[in-house]
Amino acid sequence: MIVNIYKELYSDRKNLGELRNNLRIKKMISMVDKMQLESKNILDIGCYDGTFLSLIKNRKNNFYGLEASDWGFHKSLEKGIGVQKYFFDNLTALPYRDKFFDLVIAGEIIEHIFDTDFFLKEIHRILKPKGKLIISTPNVASLGRRLLLLFGLNPIIEVSPNELDSSGHIRYFTFDSLKNLLEKHNFEIIKSQSDCVNFSKSGKIKSTLLAEICSTLGASIIYLARK
Repeated sequence: MIVNIYKELYSDRKNLGELRNNLRIKKMISMVDKMQLESKNILDIGCYDGTFLSLIKNRKNNFYGLEASDWGFHKSLEKGIGVQKYFFDNLTALPYRDKFFDLVIAGEIIEHIFDTDFFLKEIHRILKPKGKLIISTPNVASLGRRLLLLFGLNPIIEVSPNELDSSGHIRYFTFDSLKNLLEKHNFEIIKSQSDCVNFSKSGKIKSTLLAEICSTLGASIIYLARK
């Protein structure tokens, strides 16, 4: 049996950072706003406290969210998002009918998923024909992680779900490995980018320009794909 370790994860960890100022979030929001969607169905899988959906410029859309944590679920409700309590246990289908969504967002979720094939099949199922997916995940081949590994240090990967700083990551991707997985599930890659290249573990010393020049060194992998 797979245990929902996220149910109460954020109840005493509300200091995860202000998402509004997160570079990755800004990049993904920009992708959404450039689509100029209106009267469309948009789903955020793992919507946390609803911040991402609340930042989308055009409010004339239908916003849905899925969230495993009690705290995030209630915060999303407060923002008026049509959120459902849901934990991806690799068995239970996403609670939506086929071909319902125009856009699905899965930001920093796939690294938590055991059965990534089932996960992407479900997203493909609920997307309309030509519907889009914005997906992001940490880049295991970022410059900082490469340097740590070079010196024999842990490249910021989790070894136990019981550590205080664990977020439950069980998968690690490069740009190529995620691209191959998406294409395996019949997604067409439209765009790829990263947020920044970190030069310190805290992320305070970073370069957004270098991430634009060489995205494969960036901290995050961000893909825009089409069904």
